[in-house]
Amino acid sequence: MARLGSGDGGGRGTLRRRGALLAAGLVGLAFVAAAGLTVREHAFAHRSVAHVGPTAHIISPPPAPSAAPSQTPTPPPAVPHDGLRIRMPEIGIDLPIVEGDGYDAPLYKAAHYPGTTWPGEGGRSVIYAHARVGMFGPLFGGRVGQHIDIAAPNGEVRHYTVREYYPRWPIADTRWLQPGDHDQVVLITCTTYNYNDPRIIVVGEPD
Repeated sequence: MARLGSGDGGGRGTLRRRGALLAAGLVGLAFVAAAGLTVREHAFAHRSVAHVGPTAHIISPPPAPSAAPSQTPTPPPAVPHDGLRIRMPEIGIDLPIVEGDGYDAPLYKAAHYPGTTWPGEGGRSVIYAHARVGMFGPLFGGRVGQHIDIAAPNGEVRHYTVREYYPRWPIADTRWLQPGDHDQVVLITCTTYNYNDPRIIVVGEPD
């Protein structure tokens, strides 16, 4: 009986020691897990997002950010001219015309420069697009004497002939964005991806 009693005491001591070791092990695992979480959180906090560079602009640089709200009144909405298309049959241009913002050019469309007249309204109409295949890229092969057609959905077509062609018009000379005194269509596109490089200018007069 004494030996059995001694064995029970030893068993309880062993169990207590095992319990203490198990508790210490759990504390250690908790510390390691917490440290790993801290490391992951720290790593996530310092991840960087790839910065997308600015897009090339056809005519004007993007507006500079303003610290205070602008006091300039909002211009009235543009007069709708849905369904117009611009065509230059000699070089294969045929694009829908949409209202532009004066900064960016939409893909596979020609954009009307805001503030200029629309074709047929008696002033200078400025239309721009990317210098890419399927857009205004063919203007690299533009020539005086070629034709520009502005077609309406009802079948009406206004015909213009290219009277002036400038393959490298300086970007700082913005005279073609100024109002004109007669019906005129001006086409503009880039020559490179660099904003500061010259533009192609094509000037069409009514037939």
